[in-house]
Amino acid sequence: MRKYETFFIMDPDLPDEMNQAADERVKGVVASQGGTVLSYEPWGKNKLAYPVKKRTRGLYVLMAYTGGPALVAELERIMRLDERILKFITVKLDDRFDPAKEEARPSERPAFHEEESGAGATADSSEDADEEGEEAADFSDQDDEEEKSG
Repeated sequence: MRKYETFFIMDPDLPDEMNQAADERVKGVVASQGGTVLSYEPWGKNKLAYPVKKRTRGLYVLMAYTGGPALVAELERIMRLDERILKFITVKLDDRFDPAKEEARPSERPAFHEEESGAGATADSSEDADEEGEEAADFSDQDDEEEKSG
């Protein structure tokens, strides 16, 4: 069994009943093809980077599941035909997925808390900026040396 992640954007103007119907349809396709939905996380409505099907906003959803390549082909076919889904992308995370090992190990994604993003985030980003600045200085020195020699 393989582990996949499909990220898709739904029409944000639909009523909640239609959104739930689309959610159940997507989950049903995974179940009918012998797969298992590991997580289904609606991320909420957000602005799109560019207009898609004359929409500037979308309802973002991330779904992790297990199954085979035939499941992905069928899921993407259904999503292509469903007018409620604006865009989607599927990524293969693991070739050989064992659910027992996954349950035993802690989550890879750290939870984001607004309190933690305060001082810690700025300290990390300033360190990255310093490192990048040093690298930029090194590259500029190399360029100067090449100009002098050449």
